[in-house]
Formats: sequence, C-alpha cells, structure tokens
Amino acid sequence: MIKFGVLSITLLVGTAQGLVLALMLWRSAANRAANRWLALLILAVAALITPYIIGFAGFYDTWPWLSFLPLNYSLAFGPLLWLYATSLTGQTPAPVWPHFLPVVCEFLADALVFPLPLETKNWWDTVAMAPIIAPVLRVASFISLAVYGRLAWAVWAQYRRWLRENVTDAVDHDPDWIRNFLGALGLVALVWLGFFIANLRDPARNYFDQFWLYVIFSGLVIYLGVEGWRHAAMRYPQPADVVEDALPPAQLPGRDWAALGAKFEAEIEARRLWQDPDLTATSLARALGTNGNYLARAFNEGLGLNFNALINRRRVRQVQAWLADPADNRAILTMAMDAGFRSKASFNRAFAEFAGMTPTEARLKS
Repeated sequence: MIKFGVLSITLLVGTAQGLVLALMLWRSAANRAANRWLALLILAVAALITPYIIGFAGFYDTWPWLSFLPLNYSLAFGPLLWLYATSLTGQTPAPVWPHFLPVVCEFLADALVFPLPLETKNWWDTVAMAPIIAPVLRVASFISLAVYGRLAWAVWAQYRRWLRENVTDAVDHDPDWIRNFLGALGLVALVWLGFFIANLRDPARNYFDQFWLYVIFSGLVIYLGVEGWRHAAMRYPQPADVVEDALPPAQLPGRDWAALGAKFEAEIEARRLWQDPDLTATSLARALGTNGNYLARAFNEGLGLNFNALINRRRVRQVQAWLADPADNRAILTMAMDAGFRSKASFNRAFAEFAGMTPTEARLKS
C-alpha cells in the first residue's frame, strides 16, 4: 500500500525544493556552464535520496520489481563539484567525459540487473551486490569526493591568489561561496562515511536507520540550490580574459626589475592610469607596451608590491590628499569613485590597509 507519511514527506519536500532550484540554475543565462554543473550535482544528490522517499512510502513493498532502480550516481558528485568550481573561475578542462566513466559503471551495476526477474535480482543482491559491489562503489565514491574535493579546493585557492594580484577590486569578486560550497559537501561526506562505517559494523541496520542521513542530504540539496542561485549571476573575472602572451618590445630594459618597476610606476603616474576603474594587470601591461609576466616581475621583484597593492595604494593616497584639503567638500564615496575604486567595499578595505584608519577618521583628522 502506497502511503506518504512523515518520513517520506520530509525527504520529498526538501528534495522537491532543490529540484525547482536546479531547474532555475539550468535556465540561468549567466555563468551558464557552471550553473548547469551545479544543477546536475543537485539532481544527482536528489536521485540518491529518491529510493528512500519512495521506500518510506511503501513503493518497494507494493512493487518489489522496483529493486535495482538505477538512481545511484554518487560517483558523479566529485567530478561535478570540481567542474562547477573550475567553470565558475574560467578554468574548465577539456574533454570532461573521461571524468564520468566511473559513474557510467555505477549506473550499469544497477541498470543491467533492473530488468531481470525478481528472483534473479534477489539472488544477485545476496551473493554479489550487497556484500561486494555496493560497498566497493561506496568506498569509490568517498575516494572520488576526497580527490575531486582537493582539486576543487586547489582551484579556489589558485583563483583567489590570481584575483588578488590581477584586479584591484578583488573583494567584490571574492569566491568565498566556492569555499563554503566545498565545506558543506565535505561535512556531509564525513557524516555519510560515519553511517557507512556503522552499517559495516552492524549489518542488521536497515533503511529506517538511514533516515537522518537522508534528511541531511535533503538539506544539502536545498543549501546548494539556494546559495547556488544567489551566486548564479555573480561576475567572476576570468583568467582566460586577461592572459597576455605577447612578448615585450625589444627596447625594454633587460632584467633590472627595480629599474623597470620604477619606469612603469612613473608612467602610471604621468598618465594617471591608476584612475581607470576598469584597470586590470593585463590592460595595464598592454597600455605600458609590455606583457603580464614582465609587469608582475617588475612590480613584485622590483618594487616589492603586486599589481593590486600598487594601484590601490596610489588611489588611497589620492583620496587622502583630497580629504586633507578643507576646500574639498565632496562625499567620501565620490572621492573613492573619482580615484578609480569601483565599490565602497573595495575602497574601505584598501583604505584601511594602506591608511591604517577608516576614511571617516581620516576626514576628521584633517
């Protein structure tokens, strides 16, 4: 008899909300590739929960032939979370299909057995699936999550470093959502591992004992959907957009990075290039007739500052000069925008870093 009770409805409500959000992510115009990877991840987690939704509602008791319904895609979790992180930061590898070969095997482990007679399926479950195949696939899922999670974390860390060295408003594009996303998946994976170990130690545990695990999975679906949608249209500067491969002109100084850095800084000052709110390391290199590598070494090795620090420090000094002028009664935020800052957040952080106080405190001291 089919009956949706508290257990099945609890899982169904959370999963359904996640599916609606996954559909919204799939149709999102911004960050299309990344949002679709996230939508597929939500769908894969929802598929993992589905056997418990229908199981608690009595589907398997009423229709036993539903056993081995191929809804387990846990080996896709790792590749999907990694592809989401890489796509969001403009680093998607190609091709991607080899990363999904394991989940194809996982799918076939159920799909090939699903159409067989019930007696055959029960025999196969007793001699192979439950004692050998299912535990091996689950362990493989944990390994996959660990490996791809580590790769995705490295992508986040590398992108964060790149962001802080190549754009002046890094705070406006801080990819903390990626870190939080990976952290949430990591915590759920640890809980999942705990339940798996408990099941190995006590084979008498049944699917009712798994209820709270799948409540957590249902919460994960909602979290990924809501937070993913909140960040769906966020603009993340792409390293691919700012790679500069051209060699520097032959007339540039050789490898005296201090002299080259001083030359670049003088030209930046003379042309007031720091005042351009759209300035990036690449656009600056192009304006100076050099490339990104020369520019980075001239700043980092020659001046002891990266691009972000050099430009924002100069902007802060300009705002300080304006604040010190009693005749200048412009609003502080107007001064920040005139100096080249794009947002209040990036201005406040840079001002605190280079002036050692807030802009309001600096105005009061003038």
